Amino acid sequence: MTTNLFDYFEEAPAHEEAPARWAARAPRRPQAHFDLKLVPRVAAWREDRDSLGALQRLEREPWVDTVVREEDGVRLRLDDSWIETAGAALEAGGSAEATLSDLVRGQRFSVQFWDANATKALHLGHLRNLAIGNALAAALAQGGGQVERRSLISDAGRSMGEAMAGVMASGRHAHSWPDGDEKSDHFVGLCYADYVAASGSFTGAEIEYPEDSMTREVALRGDAADELLKRVMGGELEALELWYKTRAWVIAGQRKTLARLGVAFDRVFFESDFLGDAAELTAAGLRDGRLRRREDGVVIYATGLQDFEEFPLVRADGLPTQHMRSLAYWMAAPELEGTTSMQVCGTEWVSHVTCRRKLMDELLPVGAGGAGVAGAGSVGGFGAGSAGALGVGSAGGSGARSGPNGGAERGGWGTEPAGGSNGGASMHPTRDIFNGMVSRQKRALASSEGALLIDELLEWLDARIDESPERRLVRHGHPASERIAAQIALGYFLSFPVAPPIDFDPDALLRDGESLGWDLVRSRARHSDAASNGRRPAEDPDYRFAVVQSELYRRYLHLAVQRFDVGPLALYLKHLALWYEERPRSEPVERVVQTLLDRSARGLGLEATR
Repeated sequence: MTTNLFDYFEEAPAHEEAPARWAARAPRRPQAHFDLKLVPRVAAWREDRDSLGALQRLEREPWVDTVVREEDGVRLRLDDSWIETAGAALEAGGSAEATLSDLVRGQRFSVQFWDANATKALHLGHLRNLAIGNALAAALAQGGGQVERRSLISDAGRSMGEAMAGVMASGRHAHSWPDGDEKSDHFVGLCYADYVAASGSFTGAEIEYPEDSMTREVALRGDAADELLKRVMGGELEALELWYKTRAWVIAGQRKTLARLGVAFDRVFFESDFLGDAAELTAAGLRDGRLRRREDGVVIYATGLQDFEEFPLVRADGLPTQHMRSLAYWMAAPELEGTTSMQVCGTEWVSHVTCRRKLMDELLPVGAGGAGVAGAGSVGGFGAGSAGALGVGSAGGSGARSGPNGGAERGGWGTEPAGGSNGGASMHPTRDIFNGMVSRQKRALASSEGALLIDELLEWLDARIDESPERRLVRHGHPASERIAAQIALGYFLSFPVAPPIDFDPDALLRDGESLGWDLVRSRARHSDAASNGRRPAEDPDYRFAVVQSELYRRYLHLAVQRFDVGPLALYLKHLALWYEERPRSEPVERVVQTLLDRSARGLGLEATR
């Protein structure tokens, strides 16, 4: 049989007019006398002619050994030759993904994640976002989709001015690169934190409450950070050089962290690329009354929503807020036509997304061609020239523009966008995926207050592994020992439901049964010393169970790409790994299971593929 076992039961109707009568379920543990349980879709299946007819046809299939009717359903045992043929292919390894690539073949997807600030190193909050986005992109790619991994870097707000001011205060702003062994993003992050602490502008509340963070971004303080932003907006060469340099240092350091994790991106955009768009949107919105300027000079959108009545879009000094920068990017939707787009972000941004989508919903129907205003002319902000000039272009190409404000000037809210923008007037992203916050001891992680950095966590994991003889054996037996820390760190988050917050305990990363990443690492490092006792593989219930589990993988991958949720796939892998770890298995079982573990690791983005 070339059809997947579980697909067979989903796709086999009783006859042309009737739906399938049976659903196949795999037992959670090996069973001596059957491999599948068939669950009736009709309660009175014993009196249903179509249900009985389907069983009769099933009994005649060459890959079926026995079909046993019982009170609560039917038990099916597969033919030994089918088990051994399927198992031999798995033992040999080979192109295990070939049978999976039809699930979303020909469909285009964009998965946007990372989306960090260009002011500091990546911390645990970013790690959960990276794990989810990377796993979803990997699952879609394994299912045959054309997947682009995207990110939008925040490089144009108040925090950027604070990072620049901190670098200036350090006295190292004239250097071409930070001195010593310190990573460049760590250096800038410390400068940023020192400046924020000294200015007293940070309380930590903005990490838990984004509306407080936006209040902080909107407020003008007249300090060094605001002065630097003003000079950058005015195109002053010295300030622009510091801005480019600060951003380049941070992105270069963050990319080293991403490389350690094995996470790569196809397209990276910067919010500063869309400042011209934001200026056009602001001018048009004020003209037609969609936006209004408050007495303090801040431009806002009145949402009509009780919990977030005003959506601040532009500061009194003309600098777009993160709300507006995000709006401008998604209105432009560069090269997303015909693509299912997703953005992975924290649940703390639900209000922002709700307001932004409400405003976009008003904008997109206006005019014949939709609403994306892509690349409006420069308004004198953030200068000219390529962001890649200082080595911060993306892997595989930087943003769609040649410079932060590049492009020809065009009309307002409902104008026809140029090619490559949101010409189809579809709202992007197609779907928002919100992940809960990561806290420690119920306290939100704030990088300005010394949140655990990803680099520190990976180094801590390596040290904890190397200090334990048992864990050193795991490293020695693993096929990619240099990847162990990254697999543990990324894998840990995948078996949790996406939306609820996680109270993070680093020690849990290395606890058996509590960490998907560690369970996967242990199982991939395990090598069998159990003999097969001369039995045929099909005589071993463990072998039969492993082969059936290989068929089940496709169903979980199908769920992941249908629902854009890798959670069930991660739990499948966790169950398989823990079962395999329970006791020694025979060498044939080991070869089958290792193929499944490798396939699962690729499908969840836990293998560096580029």
